[in-house]
Amino acid sequence: MPKELKVSLHARLSEVRSMAALIESFGESNDLPMRTTFVINLAAEELVTNTVIHGGFSSVDEPLITVCLGLSDTVATLVMETNGDRFDPTMDTHPDTDSELEVREVGGLGLHFVKMLADRVAYDYVNGLNRLVLEYDLA
Repeated sequence: MPKELKVSLHARLSEVRSMAALIESFGESNDLPMRTTFVINLAAEELVTNTVIHGGFSSVDEPLITVCLGLSDTVATLVMETNGDRFDPTMDTHPDTDSELEVREVGGLGLHFVKMLADRVAYDYVNGLNRLVLEYDLA
């Protein structure tokens, strides 16, 4: 059984569906709990969608996104790398979750949920790549 899935995507929304199917298949073939696979897939879809829409690929000729899902005995690790403009999604954004929907500003909730559902989140910018690491405990 494979313990790592690596998917390279062009920065297009049309790529999200095939990535999601690969993650689901990977989770099933590695006996990941359905909830864990769902949460990881939700995070990957949200992150890739946000990157495609807001990634700021103005300084690159070929926008790319790489998503890796790795498994150990105790942790599932989702790593997303992109060559878009530098953006740290771990910054403390504090989206408004208390006000009525009609008065809230649009945006920020997707990243908020992605970070809340992960057990650990880390970001780094190295050699022109944004690298976001999300870890999910399996125990």
